[in-house]
Amino acid sequence: MNRKRKLWVVGLFLTASASLLTARSASQYYVFGNPGNYPGAALTFADGANHTQIVGYYLQPGGGTYSYIQTGKSFIAAQPADSIDSYLFSINNNGLAVGGYCISGASVCGDLSGNHGYTYDYATGTTTTIDYPGAATTVAYGINDSGGIVGGFCDQGTNGCPLDLFLGSSHAFMDDNGVFTQLDFPGANETTAFGVNSAGTVVGTYEINGTTTTVHAFIYQNGQYTDINYPGANWSEARGINNTGIVVGHYQDTNGRVFGFMYYRGQWAQINARSGGDTAIVGINDYGDLVGTWSGSGGLKPIMGIPVARRTPAK
Repeated sequence: MNRKRKLWVVGLFLTASASLLTARSASQYYVFGNPGNYPGAALTFADGANHTQIVGYYLQPGGGTYSYIQTGKSFIAAQPADSIDSYLFSINNNGLAVGGYCISGASVCGDLSGNHGYTYDYATGTTTTIDYPGAATTVAYGINDSGGIVGGFCDQGTNGCPLDLFLGSSHAFMDDNGVFTQLDFPGANETTAFGVNSAGTVVGTYEINGTTTTVHAFIYQNGQYTDINYPGANWSEARGINNTGIVVGHYQDTNGRVFGFMYYRGQWAQINARSGGDTAIVGINDYGDLVGTWSGSGGLKPIMGIPVARRTPAK
């Protein structure tokens, strides 16, 4: 896409955002579809996207999880050579992806858990391991265009991280080109950072006392933590943030249904990719494209949402 087209699309999306984020549902502003499945995989999960690529992980029919990068309809495996399970969760606009992996002998692996974080450079195929200094295990989830990385680490005697089904780590962290900073939501038992944009704004999830009713989303900006939770939700998780500051994630309502959400400066919108199922949104790029998973009678499926505004030709 040329620069003029790119700027037009972004501008049109941001103009539409005011209506989108005051609407009860954002679904009407999106066209949802399946972005594709890794060839031969039992299941494919789309976790993050830049302008042209999608990253995630897939499950082999015989077991095991493996990370991938998708460009158009083409897929490549992107796990470290010594890994037994891996995932990629985010990719920046320079083609540098971030995720985690497990090593042989680890007892807690797969589905976004791991022993080490890592980056994968799409241009060179180079992998680089990320370990929080002194931590038992490290997981990595988000990366911005400057190469700043966020994730979590576990300082307990565990063989894998995170610690529970809500992907809770002992502490969150930011890695700014090798300089690590620990992040903890005030009063929380567990904190995990999932996304970071180029302004350094971090989003994630924290837990108090390890119960589902105390799982909350947060934003960390300029040294300050802000609690954000979808109104009336049982729990909320913030999973991604783009360079315009739009946050995405998912929540569970009081009936046990799971919906995606979009948040921007105090405004909320619900996202339901398809009726009759649950929607988990985990990533958003600068065009407003969404990636995640839908689950229903047809099983688990990767989804990608394209704003209707992007489907309107530039004049």
